[in-house]
Amino acid sequence: MHEKIQAYTKRLKLSWIKEHFREVEATTHEEFLLKLFEAEIQQREERRTNLLLTQATLPKVRGKTYDWSEVQIPAGMTRDILLNGEFIERQENAIFYGGVGAGKTYLATLIGLNAIQKFGKSVKFYTVAGLVNRLLEANEKGTLSKLFKQVEKLDCLILDELSYIPLHKQGGELLFQVIRCVMRQKASSSQPISSSVNGTTSLAIPF
Repeated sequence: MHEKIQAYTKRLKLSWIKEHFREVEATTHEEFLLKLFEAEIQQREERRTNLLLTQATLPKVRGKTYDWSEVQIPAGMTRDILLNGEFIERQENAIFYGGVGAGKTYLATLIGLNAIQKFGKSVKFYTVAGLVNRLLEANEKGTLSKLFKQVEKLDCLILDELSYIPLHKQGGELLFQVIRCVMRQKASSSQPISSSVNGTTSLAIPF
């Protein structure tokens, strides 16, 4: 019987149940099944979250509290709306504008982490220079359409250091194509761009 259970759970791709069903204690059959399914679902959700975090390539954060003292938040916007990613659901863009060390990248990273861990969103972080290099490489290899499709599937694209490094003509044109692609997708799905821009210390959310 044990071999059959192992075989069936493998076919059904119930990996946690396959390895741990003997460890579950319950007083009724219903409770036993419920505990099995809850544990299986929890493991799948954890695996999905870890995969999303890996794919997002977010910068590492030190766990310090974000300093909001120098941040100017426009009317109609709150910290919770930003951190909970409500603008993503509303298909709106967020632009963080401030001087070096103002915490733009840190805030964008926190938003990305929350979007993944709390809401299971697909997020990708790029520096603009890094994305442009990817675009140029894909263009040379003939895989540009594949990269565009990957971007189209995202819930949130974070572009950092948008005006930090001057871009040559081809790189700028390819970057514009990505942004236009994302904006076009917003008509049918949640595809916001969160951009970190070098400049003076302030925060603007354009609608």
